[in-house]
Amino acid sequence: MNNHPSISIDTPASRLVTVDSLYLRLMNDRIQDIYRDTDHLATALDAINTKDDVSQGVLVAVKAALLTNSELAGIVSDMFCEHALPYQTEVTDHE
Repeated sequence: MNNHPSISIDTPASRLVTVDSLYLRLMNDRIQDIYRDTDHLATALDAINTKDDVSQGVLVAVKAALLTNSELAGIVSDMFCEHALPYQTEVTDHE
């Protein structure tokens, strides 16, 4: 376990947890669902046409928030893929 780049010999035992790799994959799948859903919702807002400046401003703000959340979900998913999931695969391969 100490070969993992995010875990050093100095890591306190209270910070270490055991998580099933299937559970990590399910968490990552849910994050990917959020990523896709928020991205699709932001795109769907483009279909709404309005000439009212206030309504247009609301649409732009909501779309920006959705795209920000989509981007954050993508970052979290990348973190899972980079740190948690490869290590779980490595452990499985050596067993």
